[in-house]
Amino acid sequence: MILAAATMVACGTANKMVVNGDLSLLEKVAADNTVELRISGSEEALATTTLDANKCFTAEVTLPADDFVMVVVNDTPLLELITDGQDITFTYNAETMSVDVEGTPYNAIVRDFKNELGEKMKALYTCQSEEEAEAMFAEVGTFIEAKFLENKDNLAGLTLLQYVVYYGDSERLGEYFAMVNPEFAHTSIYKDFETQVANAKNTVIGADLVDIALADAEGNIIKVSELCNAGKWVLVDFWATWCGPCRGEIPHLVEAYAEFAPKGLEIYGITFDRNGDTEKWQQFIKENNMTWVNVWGTDEKGTWSAGEAYNVSSIPSNFLFSPEGKLVAKNLRGEEVKKILSEHIK
Repeated sequence: MILAAATMVACGTANKMVVNGDLSLLEKVAADNTVELRISGSEEALATTTLDANKCFTAEVTLPADDFVMVVVNDTPLLELITDGQDITFTYNAETMSVDVEGTPYNAIVRDFKNELGEKMKALYTCQSEEEAEAMFAEVGTFIEAKFLENKDNLAGLTLLQYVVYYGDSERLGEYFAMVNPEFAHTSIYKDFETQVANAKNTVIGADLVDIALADAEGNIIKVSELCNAGKWVLVDFWATWCGPCRGEIPHLVEAYAEFAPKGLEIYGITFDRNGDTEKWQQFIKENNMTWVNVWGTDEKGTWSAGEAYNVSSIPSNFLFSPEGKLVAKNLRGEEVKKILSEHIK
């Protein structure tokens, strides 16, 4: 009887669900493509199947607890689902170029949030003045924060917190994260936020330099600390050739470098371009007159540890360090670059 009771309890905690996917209108996939369901943050497949002739699939998975599951097609992540033991159905919507998810209240919350956010972003892009755009962006931030606070006790809240960091007040990440239910500590998203909160101290004005050592185009390892020790002011700049806003900032950096490099400025440009894009990266640097220090974003272990250490969730992002290795400014944009540099470099 005791064994039977234990078995019943164990079965009761199992989180079994069926996932049905309809990708018939998604052109980039084909019948017989492999589909895997993985716990987010893991490379191990919980279930593996293939798309049928109509580019649909059905798969069953069992999880020990509520979690996030990634749908992966031909080894490419397609969609992240929130699980709670209920069956989930999703369909690719060719008109909106997004996925419509049905089946759990948490997925519905995220779906409705994304739709409403999309409408607000459309309105943002139609603003006629900078003042109007700033007011609208503030409204977007308030909307995102409110939705997160409504859902901080469920898994949808963890998804929404990612938007708070990107669009809202990222300086308050620790405060927001402290509101999240710790029973979700087993999820990879929760663990990622734990790391971000721990690293937040690295980006507070006045913080000591967390050193970065990465390879330039010739394979030479260059440390930011070496530049500071040589008496340089160093602007650590995270960017990528594929990033439109990054490209928009380059002329401002070129102009600032021409004026302040003779006075002691060095720019330490860290590209987030992917492996295999080295030649494209080098050519881009040359064509855009980026004559400062340029390094590849992955370290010798192949990880993006520099971006992680500085909680870089979006690019462009930059951090200005004094010769003493103190953070004095961050996320400088446009004309602000020269303005702040002129205040520090005489």
